[in-house]
Amino acid sequence: MKNRTEKFSAILAAGGSGTRFGGEINKVYLPLNGQTVIGVCMDKLLSSPLVAELICVYRKEDEELLLPVLEEKKAKSSKRILAVPGGETRRASVYEGLKQAQEDYVLVHDAARPFFAVKWIDDLAEALKSVSGASVALPSPDTVKITNEQGLVLETTDRSRTWLVQTPQAFRRSVLLKAHQRVPSSVPVTDDCGMLEYCGFDVRLVPGSSANQKLTAPEDRALLCGNGQKTETDQ
Repeated sequence: MKNRTEKFSAILAAGGSGTRFGGEINKVYLPLNGQTVIGVCMDKLLSSPLVAELICVYRKEDEELLLPVLEEKKAKSSKRILAVPGGETRRASVYEGLKQAQEDYVLVHDAARPFFAVKWIDDLAEALKSVSGASVALPSPDTVKITNEQGLVLETTDRSRTWLVQTPQAFRRSVLLKAHQRVPSSVPVTDDCGMLEYCGFDVRLVPGSSANQKLTAPEDRALLCGNGQKTETDQ
C-alpha cells in the first residue's frame, strides 16, 4: 500500500430488515468465521490504515444484537467506533451516519457484504484523486437488457461497458453530504453513487470480484455454512 494522507470515516450500513433473506434474526448477525457477519465487516474496515473511524448504522430492533459486537471491537481498537440508529430507508440511514462523520472522506459499505477485500479501500482512495466518488464494481458477465413495466425489451446494453455495482463506495464527504441534501426523496436512486450522478458529479468504478457477494436470498446461506470459500483477503 502506498503512503497516503487520506483518512476515511467508514459508514457500515446495517439497517436493512433482510426480509428477502428469511430467518428469525437480521442476516448480518448470523455466524461467520467464528463471529458474526457484521463483526467480520467491522474487523476488515478497522484493519485498513485509511479508516480512522467506524460508524455503524443499525435498526433499533437489533440493538441488543449489535451492542456486544460493538463493545468487543471497541476493546480491541483505538479508533473511534460508534453506533447510530438508522432511518426508514437505506438512503436515510446513510445520511444519519454521514452527519456523524468527522473525516474528509467517507466509505459506505453494506454489512451484508462480508467478503470484500481490504485492499480495495486503497484502490478507491486512488480513484478519489480525480473524481468525487468511486465504487467497487464487477464487469457484467452476462448480457443486460432494459425493459418496460410489461417486460418488453427496450434496450440491450453494451456488455463491454456494463458493470454490476457493489460496495464499498468512497466519496469526498462534503460532496456526498451535498448530494444527500440536493436529491429529492422522490428520485429512485439505489446507491450513493447514483446520488452523485444525479447531481452531475463524476463517479469512477474500480474492479471488484465475484466473491464480493451480498447476502440477499435464502440460498445465500450456503456462503455462511463453512463451505471452505476463501474471502478476497484470504487469497
